[in-house]
Amino acid sequence: MKREIAVVGIIAGIAIGFGLGWFIPPLLTEPSGKPLIDQIKSRGELIVGTSADYPPFENFTWPYTGEIQGFDVNVSQWIADELGVDLVMTHIDFTQLIPACRAGTVDMLAAALTYTEDRAKSLAPSSTYISVSQVVMVKDSSGLSTITNLTDLVGAGAIGCQTGSVMHEELLLIPGMTITALPSAILLIAALLSDSVEAAYVDEPIFTYYNKTEDLRIIYSTGSEPLSLWTRNGEPELLYVMNEVILEAYQDGTMDDLINEWFG
Repeated sequence: MKREIAVVGIIAGIAIGFGLGWFIPPLLTEPSGKPLIDQIKSRGELIVGTSADYPPFENFTWPYTGEIQGFDVNVSQWIADELGVDLVMTHIDFTQLIPACRAGTVDMLAAALTYTEDRAKSLAPSSTYISVSQVVMVKDSSGLSTITNLTDLVGAGAIGCQTGSVMHEELLLIPGMTITALPSAILLIAALLSDSVEAAYVDEPIFTYYNKTEDLRIIYSTGSEPLSLWTRNGEPELLYVMNEVILEAYQDGTMDDLINEWFG
């Protein structure tokens, strides 16, 4: 139900914002030059950075083949198709994603990156392509009960999160919080299951994915927050295409189908 409300909210936001001119401004004016798009088309590849340890958004296939699959991969493929080029997904440590995109190592980021004003100072965000809640999850056997605020976790033991995530940033602001930050969601879940951390603060789809095979439960949930794709500043032509693809996917229902496929 939360997913359905979030999707309706995104579609409504796109429709209203399109009319008012604030939600996806790059769509309102055709770009004049195409420097980055020219580079992409010349090489025949759209290079997208991701951190392939965050299923169902992105993860290496299993058994390991070196290929990356997930919701963000499919969205990136739509953009590559629109540009008429091949998609190349590149695994990068989560904390190095933004520096890699700023340096030009990759053309775009698709890694379940929440929109924040600080990130928007470094890179150019697309319009919202999906909204998700953040949750604190514990093992079903945990003695922790439902909480109403993250501060209730102070003194509860080590609280795990992914290094450099918005959840990590939020926990760092709470005095007295014991934090265990790990470089990937896979290591974070392993730490939770082995009791190295008492709870894990993650995006809700991560809980949904692992709860299929593990006995987990949610003790805290935030409201939905927007996720964006990202590219370098000063490249409005690529941003235009990214936003156009997102808008069309919501208009024709393919985004809803993809959300159902990966998040159920």
